[in-house]
Amino acid sequence: MKQTVLHQKQLQLKTKMLDFQGWQIPIQYSDVQDEYYSVRTAAGLFDIGFLSRIEISGPGSTDLVKIISPRNLSKIVEGVASYTFICDESGFILNDGIIFHLPDNRFLLTTNPDNSEKIIHWLNKHSPDNVQISDNTQTVAQFSLQGPRSLYILEKLASPNFKKLKQNGIREMTISNTAVIVSRTGFTGEHGYEFFIPSDRAEVVWEEILSAGSDVGILPCGFACRDTLRLEMGYLLYGKEINETRSPFEAGLESYIDFKKDFIGKDALLKISADKTKQKLVGFELFDKGLPNSGGSIFSENREIGTVTSGGQSPYVRKGFGLGYVASRYAQSGQEIEIEVKDREIAAKIVELPFYRRK
Repeated sequence: MKQTVLHQKQLQLKTKMLDFQGWQIPIQYSDVQDEYYSVRTAAGLFDIGFLSRIEISGPGSTDLVKIISPRNLSKIVEGVASYTFICDESGFILNDGIIFHLPDNRFLLTTNPDNSEKIIHWLNKHSPDNVQISDNTQTVAQFSLQGPRSLYILEKLASPNFKKLKQNGIREMTISNTAVIVSRTGFTGEHGYEFFIPSDRAEVVWEEILSAGSDVGILPCGFACRDTLRLEMGYLLYGKEINETRSPFEAGLESYIDFKKDFIGKDALLKISADKTKQKLVGFELFDKGLPNSGGSIFSENREIGTVTSGGQSPYVRKGFGLGYVASRYAQSGQEIEIEVKDREIAAKIVELPFYRRK
């Protein structure tokens, strides 16, 4: 089982750990509700070193990035990050993640760890000789600082001439005499930043960020809190909402496809777009008490119409909620359905995403 560079420190803090896609990761440092509200009202710091960090470099790197993604990444100039996904030749999703355009014609792709070897193989398969693919997961750590007070904390850490970052912007900065790449990105729906740090300096930078946020109530936060936050935003998790059996049209990702450009899987996606998609991903809220879980069936008038992919209890809407796939003709906001929870079927309705909207 792989471990992030902060693993020993987390054990010292008696952090509750979780086995996730081949990694031991922190599921909670303290009370999950406290961690959740720290992100929604102040700031939370996440160790997300379990994500894969794959560097694409060399003269042909820009051309490779253009063909592996259905999104038009030619608009992602140096110093900008963008959400993207990678499809196979059949138009199904191999993985999704964020691609960061770094200086010197380099790109950093962060993806879920479950199939990182598959993605590296895929990139090498389609790379010309003038492109290098490097797995930086062990040599570079990754933290995420999220919450309305995250800018305040960043400004305390930054040098006086550090300019504010626009959404998806990327810049270099120094924290505790350590060169760090910072981007204004995240997975929570709050104002936030992600940091890329040399692994041998990760613990020092982690402590420095926590110290800078101590006066506003920053907390270290785990995966349980992060999963609730991302679910309230309707963000997709690979292995739950998307995988190699799902197309971007089923997952609601069609706005990220640019058919004016060439990319791997284009012909297949054109055919899929012309056909009627049988299922659609939707969000739902329960009318009564219950905790929906992944794999639960979704019904309408005693007919099974789909499956829950992610579920939980939302502190924001104060009820059970989740995401799931249903037959396309039922995928309208306001449609009343039933969700299988243990041995019961609980009344629910399909709602528009996201569940959470920042004020």
